[in-house]
Amino acid sequence: MSAADEGCGEAGVRLCVADGQRTFVEALALRLDAEADLSVVATVAGPDALLPTLRAHPVDVALLAVEGPRSPFLGLAEAISAERPEIRLVALAEAPDVPVLARAVRLGFRGWVPKDADVATLVAAVRGVVDGGTHLPPRLLTDLLPHLLHEQEERRESERLLTVLTTREREVLVALSAGADRQGIADELGISSNTVRTHTQAVLKKLGVHSSLAAVALARRAGLC
Repeated sequence: MSAADEGCGEAGVRLCVADGQRTFVEALALRLDAEADLSVVATVAGPDALLPTLRAHPVDVALLAVEGPRSPFLGLAEAISAERPEIRLVALAEAPDVPVLARAVRLGFRGWVPKDADVATLVAAVRGVVDGGTHLPPRLLTDLLPHLLHEQEERRESERLLTVLTTREREVLVALSAGADRQGIADELGISSNTVRTHTQAVLKKLGVHSSLAAVALARRAGLC
C-alpha cells in the first residue's frame, strides 16, 4: 500500500493511518480493515504526505503516530483541525507521557492509544470518538487533570507578568520569539540596536528572568506569540 492508497470501500468509519514506518502502517491498516464497520481509505508513511492525503480523501478518523513532544504528526494537528475540523484525531502513542498528552488534548486529539495496545482497544477508541466521546487511559487521566490545571496557573501568571511591559517592550519580545537577532529587531521596529538592547534588558528585569530564551518561553506560555 502506498503513502496515499485507497482502502477497501467507503462503507463504515473511514480511517487514515499515519506513521513513519511503512510496515507498521500496512499491518495496522489490514487489521483495521477486517472490522466490518471500519474502512482504511488512506495510509501515510511520513509527515510530508499527511495533509495532501487528508485533502484528497474523505476521512472520519485520523490515527497519527505520536512519538514525543517533537513528533511531526503532532505538529500537524493544528493544521488538520483548521482545514478539516470534522476529522477526529487519535494518537498512536509511543510512551505514557503526560505533558505530550496534554499538548495533544489542547491540539484537539480525542483519543490516546498506546502503540502496543491490542487492536480491540484501538477499535474501541475509534468507535468512541466517532460517537462524540474521548478515549484516554485512566492511569494517564489521573495525572492529566492536575497537569492541565498547573499549566493554566502558569499561563495566568505569565499573562500577569506581561501586563507590566510597555508596548515597545512587547514588540521586542514578540520579535525575539520569532527568532530575530538584535539588528533584525532594530530594522523591523525602526530603532537602533542599542535601544533594542535597552528594551531587552528591561523585559528581562520586569519578567524576573535571566535570559532571552526564558523570556520567550514565558511569552509563549502566555500566548503572546
